[in-house]
Amino acid sequence: MSKSDIIYLRVQGMDINDIFNETVTHTTLNAGKNKRKLGGAPSMRELKEGGYGIVDNSDGTAKRTRVEDVDDTVDSAEEYASSDDEGGRFFSDGLTAKEKGVMDWVDHADELDATLDPASVQRLVVRLERAVSKNTTDRVNHPDAPEKFVESEAELDEAIQRLQLLANDVQLLKVLNDLGALPTLVGLVAHENADIALDVIQLAVEMTAEDAWNSEGESPEERAAVVAFISDMAQNEFLVVLGQNLRRLNEGGESSEGEADRQGVFQTLALIENLVSLDVSLAEQAVAGMKLLDWLQHRVGKSFVQSTIQVDSNQQYAAEVTSILLQASPKLREQAGSTFIDTLLQCLAKYRKHTPDEDIALEHLENIVESICMLVATARGKQAFLEAEGVELLVLLQKQPQVARLLSLKILDYALTPPSPNRTGEASNVETDNVDTESRAIAKRYIDASGLKYLFSTLMHHGKSNMKKLYKAYPESDERAVNCLAWLLRLTETGTPLHWRILAKFVPSPADPSSWKSHVDRIVELNTAYSERVKEAEDQIESDSDLYEEDGAEERYLSRMDAGLFTLQMTDTVIAFVAEEEQVRERVEQRLKRKGRSLADVCSELAEYIATKRSDTLTAPATTTDNAKDLSALLLEL
Repeated sequence: MSKSDIIYLRVQGMDINDIFNETVTHTTLNAGKNKRKLGGAPSMRELKEGGYGIVDNSDGTAKRTRVEDVDDTVDSAEEYASSDDEGGRFFSDGLTAKEKGVMDWVDHADELDATLDPASVQRLVVRLERAVSKNTTDRVNHPDAPEKFVESEAELDEAIQRLQLLANDVQLLKVLNDLGALPTLVGLVAHENADIALDVIQLAVEMTAEDAWNSEGESPEERAAVVAFISDMAQNEFLVVLGQNLRRLNEGGESSEGEADRQGVFQTLALIENLVSLDVSLAEQAVAGMKLLDWLQHRVGKSFVQSTIQVDSNQQYAAEVTSILLQASPKLREQAGSTFIDTLLQCLAKYRKHTPDEDIALEHLENIVESICMLVATARGKQAFLEAEGVELLVLLQKQPQVARLLSLKILDYALTPPSPNRTGEASNVETDNVDTESRAIAKRYIDASGLKYLFSTLMHHGKSNMKKLYKAYPESDERAVNCLAWLLRLTETGTPLHWRILAKFVPSPADPSSWKSHVDRIVELNTAYSERVKEAEDQIESDSDLYEEDGAEERYLSRMDAGLFTLQMTDTVIAFVAEEEQVRERVEQRLKRKGRSLADVCSELAEYIATKRSDTLTAPATTTDNAKDLSALLLEL
């Protein structure tokens, strides 16, 4: 039916919808003789005067407008839609007035950002206070009728989210404190609706994110503004309320509320992670105010999925945040009690007989291992590790051909390394002169538990096909094994049965006359491999000498360390111990000579290691020509 036909019907007082919506019945089919007769067709003049597409010809006659006669220029779709009796329903955008307002706000968000100033912040605060007041009134007046306060809650939600604009200029955060808005924000963290509390937490996350204060290079002013904002919030009991809110969230729910609670936990952990990057002391204050260590200790071992070996996302994130906190803060490492390390060991034990299939579970395992390493790096942590039978667990893990076998070597490495009050990096790279009793006790218990068998199995890359893949995936396991072996030799007194049990792996015996050769060859192989790496780094340093300052000895030394100098020195340590036997020394010299090295090189590297450890000197002292004498002297210094 053409548009002119529709117009004609409307002129006659008929609605086109009535034609298509009329129900066909027996009565209508037989109503032909009684139906109303249509009136005569309108004249051309009537159609012309009514504007129904009639134009005058030059000869004075009238004709209908053809398609080619129509001017197809339309000012806008809205103008055309306004002529439709249906209200432009075929040309509307389908948005409500409120949705159009949101879209308009989004379209002009850049303009709002560009004009952000104290006056605009004040308007945002006024809007927030009004929304809080209205929502509070609605909830008091209609406590059992959520539909009565849902609108005011939506306005409150929007008012809080608009404050996130301050992330574009964090120096304006002080205006919030000046206007007295911080107590209001802190109070909203305890709001009955968890979504409102989540809005405030998200606001804090946005303000503390590195992009907010380090988007175009670190700005001390912006960083100080964010630190002051969180400190001011903390003075208004923000951290205490945040900890209370964390404990009221129910992550186990399957409804939309459960998802909101899980998101609240995630955002809270994200805030703690941001604080570590922003200011470690502020993160320590947050942990204390929220009593977070107790919560983390519980959460890292609790999964909200059905399987006991599966890990949920927040459980993994809790383990990650625990690892970050313990790495960043020696104070928190000391505060974590013996029950914390016991919980971590229980989490570790779950992976004794299987390798995680999912990435999230593998990340959880690696974070658990990292946290244990941070704790056993302290004297108190070593003692708790011994009391919790952590050494025996490591041996059980190393028995199984799973990824935990390799990761457990990292824990053993940290546990054997004596603690240092100034440790900031790898546990194996910084030591003290006095070997503590806890490290000796750990070494003794490991050897008594037959740990040497599994340590050498890992060092020699023994195992089936799945272990071969793991060795390739974790190449650092060689370094860990060598470090552990070197420390076991140093922590056991020469001439004792414990010390001889280690040396027996490198000397011929009636029970095993050949395996000692492979053990010696493996140590020399690693020694020469890391020697080549360090040599390449030294050559690169020499070629780029113009990039280093005149007093850049420390930078040069660190470049060599990155290339594997420390592992080279640990293999030198093992060689120094085992080469006291003449038959072993001859084989070591023979293997070293094949690679252009000698025991003199081993002595020089060990002397540098001792000089660096005991003083600020980064240059090795000169060595004598008597290699055997040098090795004996160096062993005494070790």
